[in-house]
Amino acid sequence: MNAVNVVLENPLYTGPVTGLSGTVLKQREIAGFSLTECVYPLGLSLSPHRHSHAYLIFVLSGCYREKYAHRECTCSEGALRFLPLDQLHGNYFDSAVRCLLVRIDPLVLDRLGDHATVLSTPGEVSGLASSWLANRMYREFLASDDIAPLAMEGVLLEILAESARAIGEGGAHAPIWLRRVREALEESYLLAPSLAELAAIGGVHPVHLSREFRKHYETTIGEFIRKRRIEHACHLLANSDKSLSEIALTCGFSDQSHFCAMFKSHTSLTPAKFRDMSARP
Repeated sequence: MNAVNVVLENPLYTGPVTGLSGTVLKQREIAGFSLTECVYPLGLSLSPHRHSHAYLIFVLSGCYREKYAHRECTCSEGALRFLPLDQLHGNYFDSAVRCLLVRIDPLVLDRLGDHATVLSTPGEVSGLASSWLANRMYREFLASDDIAPLAMEGVLLEILAESARAIGEGGAHAPIWLRRVREALEESYLLAPSLAELAAIGGVHPVHLSREFRKHYETTIGEFIRKRRIEHACHLLANSDKSLSEIALTCGFSDQSHFCAMFKSHTSLTPAKFRDMSARP
């Protein structure tokens, strides 16, 4: 399909259609959702703006920054983010970026009931279930059979439930310094930061950091990093031709054997089986 200039409400662009806007590669409409695959050029900068719909954004390749009033987050390849309606934000592209954008009908959020309150704040939809669902969503988006719309709708509703769980999990009660540490971890989990470095970011003692992190996020820092690496491996398995040994090295595992053992313990699948199940049509 030929790329065309963006002509729909786009959570990463709201100005007039110009050569600097993203381009649409593919678009599909299903009950309650509009899905669009877009690409954006390196160096694109979008000043603060708002949208009349909530969005899910799955970063297929590249990296961009999203700025809010008092904080900034990095949206890297494999990230799945929720953006609520009317959220003021700006976007800054540090590389060429390809995303799957999902515009959500307000009636869909209304049907979620209490979950909709949690989904009034932006955040990353993290977790192994979310990683699997995001890749499944894209696979169904590319599929051309008559079952794909039904499958996409089911997957998207599951993702919204996971979004409410992931964004609400500990976030509302965690102190600002701890959220700052978690955001730093989201950006550096492949680099294995030291506990002392993380404690310095939060301005607290390492022992206090370890205790509070486990209290608010119900996991240790080490396990949090390990799960993020497995999630990144899921994305690479589903979206690249890298060998298992290359993925093991990229994701910080000592060797392929260690990677395979850890992957199966977290997902109950071997990396090879996960790749087969995630294969795009």
